[in-house]
Amino acid sequence: MEAAVAPLPAALARVCGYYFGWCDADGSPTTGRGGRCLQATMVLLTAEATGTDPHDALPAAVAVEFLHNVSLLHDDVVDQDSIRRGRPTALAAFGAGTSVVAGDALWAAAFDAVLHSGSPAVLQAVTELNTTVSALIHTAGREVLFDRTPAQEIPLSDYLAVCGAKGGALLGVSAVLSALLTEGDLNTAHLLRRAAHHAGTAWQAVNDLENIWGDETLVGKPCYQDLRAGKNTLPVILAAQHDPAVVPELTTLLGDPPHTRDALKAAARLLEDAGGRARAEAVSRQHLEMALTQLTATSLPAPVRADLEDLLNFTVTRTVRPRPSGPRSQTHGAGD
Repeated sequence: MEAAVAPLPAALARVCGYYFGWCDADGSPTTGRGGRCLQATMVLLTAEATGTDPHDALPAAVAVEFLHNVSLLHDDVVDQDSIRRGRPTALAAFGAGTSVVAGDALWAAAFDAVLHSGSPAVLQAVTELNTTVSALIHTAGREVLFDRTPAQEIPLSDYLAVCGAKGGALLGVSAVLSALLTEGDLNTAHLLRRAAHHAGTAWQAVNDLENIWGDETLVGKPCYQDLRAGKNTLPVILAAQHDPAVVPELTTLLGDPPHTRDALKAAARLLEDAGGRARAEAVSRQHLEMALTQLTATSLPAPVRADLEDLLNFTVTRTVRPRPSGPRSQTHGAGD
């Protein structure tokens, strides 16, 4: 990733390095909090799952991580967010124009990584990548529409479809790109894409919960962020549709900004009392289980399947499953 960022103009490379946690805003090296590289991990594990060399999949790993961070750079500008990963966003540190252009530069670099991979399937890989980007843009447009629609009128199936597309699109295409660039088994890759769609739905449900009730230190964002921004996220939709009587009181509490912390806290408590929190947690559990069920239908070697299960679990729960000590080849039994 560092090698792919290096050719960018110095000012843009610094913004990207800042976002990846490699440097401070002035360019000084740092060990600050960056992304979790979940998409890159899916790329490399898919290569293992299809019996190919993960090294050959590195261009795909770089591409999907770049596109993930493009979406975050642009989202921060759209949402006017000031904090991400526990420190000022690129928007706060460098300004809107620089953030947008840095995102565009990463976008181009993502496609360059795939185009210069040397794979005979490069055209198909670029097509997959572009289709995914188009889906993410379409999803962003639908999110804007949701925020302008009364929560009780948003079809739950429509919102969950957006959750799956937003949270699972890049994770899913990671598997497909890996197989394309390494000439791995595409049937396995598409199965992993389906698992990623459900994991993405579960992750987005958790993200909606975190952005209201999450620990600021762990989440890296201010508490009540989505309430402050007036977003119709999953807990709001579920509460409003389960108990429509909460809508007038919620509207009063979240009237014209700036919102007081007491009002935000009261709104969060109202949503919880109306079942929004518990129902969103149930959605997350259901879709995580559906994601893991997809993996049990494969004939993957047990160690690789266990790693993929850990990835999907961590994507949703942010927790690492305890593993017995010993070499990886002995951690789990032979293929089952």
